[in-house]
Amino acid sequence: MKIEFSKICVVIVNYNSSCETLSLLSDLRNIKGGGERQIYIIDSKSTEDAKGIIEPNLKPNEYFIQAEENYGYGKCCNIGIRKGLEWGAEYFLVLNPDIKLESEFLIRLLIALQAQKKCGIACPLTLSEDGKSVQSLGGEISLLSGSAKRRFYKGDPESVRKDFEYVDFPEGNAVLFKREFFEDAGLFHEKFFLYYEDVEIGLRAKKEYWRIVVIPKSVVRHKDKTKERLFDPLINYVSIRNQIWVERLYANIFQYFVFILISIFGRCPFRIARAFITLHFRCAFHILKGFFAGFFSKQLYDTSHYEIPIRKPKTALEETLPEMPSIIFSEKKEKKKSLFE
Repeated sequence: MKIEFSKICVVIVNYNSSCETLSLLSDLRNIKGGGERQIYIIDSKSTEDAKGIIEPNLKPNEYFIQAEENYGYGKCCNIGIRKGLEWGAEYFLVLNPDIKLESEFLIRLLIALQAQKKCGIACPLTLSEDGKSVQSLGGEISLLSGSAKRRFYKGDPESVRKDFEYVDFPEGNAVLFKREFFEDAGLFHEKFFLYYEDVEIGLRAKKEYWRIVVIPKSVVRHKDKTKERLFDPLINYVSIRNQIWVERLYANIFQYFVFILISIFGRCPFRIARAFITLHFRCAFHILKGFFAGFFSKQLYDTSHYEIPIRKPKTALEETLPEMPSIIFSEKKEKKKSLFE
């Protein structure tokens, strides 16, 4: 298939990972695929001197943006995506700083999205840091239990099918989006802060009749930090809160009822007991806090992710004038509420 050369916006969210970000930039400069690129590095108020480390090493098409505060992953991604929309990008590559890219990973994702009109999101096969096991082949979720998991986790890379597959959500460390998807379905949900943004946008894609595809021939490598963060208070808080938010937004009545039973009598008591037994008392408190925030907070109905820059259609007179940036903001989509607000 002939590849159309397109404008690609690359978005990297940096938080105390400046050295990894510089390594990723080096990889990006050498990968194949696409046409003109602009790279936006959004720093989410790192405690290190990220600007002093990263900015001197940037090239003309690479930009460093300092967030005013630690906005979290979703909102920082949206800052870069909106910049790309204003620039006129047709594809958006969202990357975590701590991944390693293989040279042809991008071109294979582009082929997949250009070949299928209603496929709006593509993600690669993610391997472990040493390449000996699979970290994810996209993701799948059960709204009945609330379990969102990485497909083929810790499997043998040699046994992975080489054909593309449709999945429930993309693994968030490396994802390629079509512009049309963002214009139709919105950007990342900004109130999730951390974790489950990829699950939420995957379920929203399905609701808006978009497909998500994983391409096994497109490969990245990523260090798995799950065990290191097992008892991190913030991560436990946002993960259990955001899991509940996903259910409130997308589960039907029966699924939600079963999920509540599993959460009250199984998942939440188990996680609190595990934290207490291992003497992680602060973690136990944040699990309980996340549980209540998940069921009772209304922040999940925030609609800021629907604020998308749209280019004005040109008049006959404007067609004869030099190209000038002309941006308006689309109206927010009607607020979507679940049955359980």
